[in-house]
Amino acid sequence: MATEKPSIVLIQGSFQTPLVYAKLAAGLRDLGYPVIHPTLPSCTDVEADDFPTRTMEDDTRTVAETLQQLIEKEERSVVVVMHSYGGIVGSTAIPQSLAYTSRQAEGKKGGVLHLFYYAAFVLPEGTSVVSTFGESPNNYVTSDGRFRIMNGAKTLYSDLPDAEAALWESRLIPQSYLVQTTPTTRAAYEYLPSTYLICEGDQAAPATFQGGFAKLARAEIDRCSAGHSPMLSEPEMLVGKIAAVVDKAVAASV
Repeated sequence: MATEKPSIVLIQGSFQTPLVYAKLAAGLRDLGYPVIHPTLPSCTDVEADDFPTRTMEDDTRTVAETLQQLIEKEERSVVVVMHSYGGIVGSTAIPQSLAYTSRQAEGKKGGVLHLFYYAAFVLPEGTSVVSTFGESPNNYVTSDGRFRIMNGAKTLYSDLPDAEAALWESRLIPQSYLVQTTPTTRAAYEYLPSTYLICEGDQAAPATFQGGFAKLARAEIDRCSAGHSPMLSEPEMLVGKIAAVVDKAVAASV
């Protein structure tokens, strides 16, 4: 009997809509992987009155509920793919009880097999973005509890043609500022194997920072020349990198 391919849970970065990840998701689905992209509260309905009250805890809860549905109810194997801010959300959202090895030890099916970070932030447990890095000079914080990224075309889309970078910059959205100060409560990389794809051309998270994040996660390191958004500039490359890691994780679990 053919083994069902793992589901891929895609956790996005700040200031973006899911449209930014559409080519990546489509490419993975074309290879037969079910792709689930949870909608993060801190990047959704930005004009809502309660938007400034949303924290990273709301984002991690959404991801955790998605994983619980896939793993506990549907007994699926999962690989979690994280970009930028999504690295913090994903690392915080996954309890050890949902790890594939933990469930296997209990005679249960499914679980998280592997973590895949690309151009992603990784924090130690108990820290926040602001407590770790201070306020980024790329951020524009407004008095209504929201913040935006400045120079988005140059920072996030540096390896796209100018017109395309400008188009994606025009689609950027604000985020709830409280995500910056929410401390992490978990570090899933401590009990899950991981891969970190360092994007050498990244203008938002320089490659040296990414190397530090990969070291913290004890991740297997891969590299590419892309900027911060390879899902736009080199989607085929990124699909191939993810698929190779997923297949290797499946083989290791058998």
